[in-house]
Amino acid sequence: MEAIFLVLIGAMLFSQAWHMMGLYSDGRTVGVVIGSLGLLSLVALTLDPMLLTGSGNKTISAANHLSEITVMKGLIAVWAVYGVVVAAQSLWDMEERAVAFFSAAAAAMSIVAFFYFAGNMEGRYGESAWLGLSAATLVLSVSSAMVFFALGFTFRTLRPVAAWFLLLGGGVVAAIGLAIATRGIA
Repeated sequence: MEAIFLVLIGAMLFSQAWHMMGLYSDGRTVGVVIGSLGLLSLVALTLDPMLLTGSGNKTISAANHLSEITVMKGLIAVWAVYGVVVAAQSLWDMEERAVAFFSAAAAAMSIVAFFYFAGNMEGRYGESAWLGLSAATLVLSVSSAMVFFALGFTFRTLRPVAAWFLLLGGGVVAAIGLAIATRGIA
């Protein structure tokens, strides 16, 4: 669940960065790509967790395990909706400020997930799992906050900075997802 989500969202951020840099010749292209990645990330809701299994650790109660899964599924749902909103804005060439305000919701959920994983996961699954999920949610929260400020208030100087951060941050998030999928982070 976590690996698929992080790889798809990393690819979505990477694609959105290209759009913000002006490298897509048509907005419909980014709409199709990001929309399909956002809808594909909903598949991660149906999968079993790869990292947050709760097995092999006696310090995790059933309630703690359920709360971890709920936070991760909430993060997946919010980012899937964000992908669909970016796709709709790009397909129908609407105002970019709508994307900015949905990125504020994605930033809020990502910050909640960051504080949850950074504060509650240490010692439960190991340092690599704690650090991987904390880093991924931190990158997601900072990138969505930068999109909010760049598109919501139309700071011209912040747009290329946000685009480059989306480009590099999307690669980092996808790399963390691939590390989880290949059991580099376990």
